[in-house]
Amino acid sequence: MKRFNNPKNAGDLKTFNGLGKAGNPDCSDVIEIRIQFRNGKIENAKFKVFGCPGAVSTTDVFIDMIKGKTIEEALSIKEEAIAHALGGLPVESMHCAHLPMEAFQNAKKNYEHSIRKERKEHKMKIKTRKRE
Repeated sequence: MKRFNNPKNAGDLKTFNGLGKAGNPDCSDVIEIRIQFRNGKIENAKFKVFGCPGAVSTTDVFIDMIKGKTIEEALSIKEEAIAHALGGLPVESMHCAHLPMEAFQNAKKNYEHSIRKERKEHKMKIKTRKRE
């Protein structure tokens, strides 16, 4: 209950380059994670959630687990590790541990897409300069 009543990673992150959302239509939980990636690592992250205590708690602890980690290390975190970090989760709330992982995967895709877009725009600028 501590994580639900006082989540330390909830809120808005003003500077971020990865945005991921996930939701579970069966129980109306929806989360959004904003991540600041730098040099292949997760520098900072915050979340917003509309959902049950399990969704809030699992997302909060997941963010603690990924800060300072590489993308690959964060992707290797399993639902059981999130539940363990919380001291356990009721069986009916285990689906909540999947939500932050899914949102992180979507934030990673968003980040990678923006990197590809920046590279493409940079190449276009170089080609334009060469023609001038």
